[in-house]
Amino acid sequence: MKNQARLFVVAAAVVAVAGISGCDQIAGYFRARSAAVKWDGPIEEIASADLTKDGKVFTIKMESRIDATPDKVWAAMKHPEMLSKNSDQYKKSDILKDEGNHKELEIHVMALDNLQQLTVSMDFDDATKTLHLKTLTSTIADIDGTYSLTPSPDGQKTLYVYNAKQTDKVALPISEDVQRSAIKESFVNQVRAIKKQIAAG
Repeated sequence: MKNQARLFVVAAAVVAVAGISGCDQIAGYFRARSAAVKWDGPIEEIASADLTKDGKVFTIKMESRIDATPDKVWAAMKHPEMLSKNSDQYKKSDILKDEGNHKELEIHVMALDNLQQLTVSMDFDDATKTLHLKTLTSTIADIDGTYSLTPSPDGQKTLYVYNAKQTDKVALPISEDVQRSAIKESFVNQVRAIKKQIAAG
């Protein structure tokens, strides 16, 4: 009986991770643990990372250097609907609302080999080249963050900076390190998608 109870807890949590139900929930939990390993240690696209957790809340700061001007990076960032075209990790990035500098999107994204579904709002400040992102619906975590751009001294490169608070909505039976790996994976895939869009012109 005790083992059945434990199995239910794991299965319920994996439903939250995946945002789906089905016969592979337990496998999804183990896929996440296995996939997290590749995000340990230095990662080319991450110049610096500081992820701390207090209770349910992660405080996140990550930076990446993109070899393009801030204007080009900003132009790519203003089309988040292109994520699913520029990254295999993003299965869906559909615009639900487009009011110029305010957009709302439905996003389906793979995180540590499990699918997450969420809707987000994005507010773009052209003057400061700052994007404010906030989750509207999500199965596992609420995110409130900003992306900002800092030009290199010669203006030809850009430091892409992400600051955020991410709050767990459910108690996940996975370690903080696995959660950190999922956050890093998402950030890196965003950076790669932006670079791909810039390269495509």
